[in-house]
Amino acid sequence: MNDSWETFIAVLGDEASLLSNVHDAAQRLTRALVANELDEVAAAERALDAARQGYQTASAKRRGMQVRGFGNLTLRQVCAYAPRNLWPTLNQRLTELTTTSIALGITNNNNKSLIMSGMQRLMKVTSALQAASNDGPRTYKRRGIVAPPSNSVLVSSKA
Repeated sequence: MNDSWETFIAVLGDEASLLSNVHDAAQRLTRALVANELDEVAAAERALDAARQGYQTASAKRRGMQVRGFGNLTLRQVCAYAPRNLWPTLNQRLTELTTTSIALGITNNNNKSLIMSGMQRLMKVTSALQAASNDGPRTYKRRGIVAPPSNSVLVSSKA
């Protein structure tokens, strides 16, 4: 395998580009969650999973090269060890990876919050349906009032 600095820079560039694709897919998921479009949410999740797999492959390739050449050094340390003429390119890629990973973390946290708020809304709707079915008018029976049902409300799995 050709583990040169140029190959390392190319692999690092691919990793940064693929991480950017993951971030774009996560933002697409955010927009679909906000718009509450179920088909778009499903498509965005598939696109996000595909983007993550591509990124993980590139990241594993870069980490393999890094371990073979530098052992346990961090990526920042490897970039500092590079020849002087390659510093600008390596530091740019390192900055891209850092800022994109921070942005991706924020987007993922927003997506988790959107999903949790949707689940809480679903629980409130289910609770309101149960209360409405239990507290509604009771049915008269020849020998008295029929007690309200104590069973729960069934919710479709497509909800």
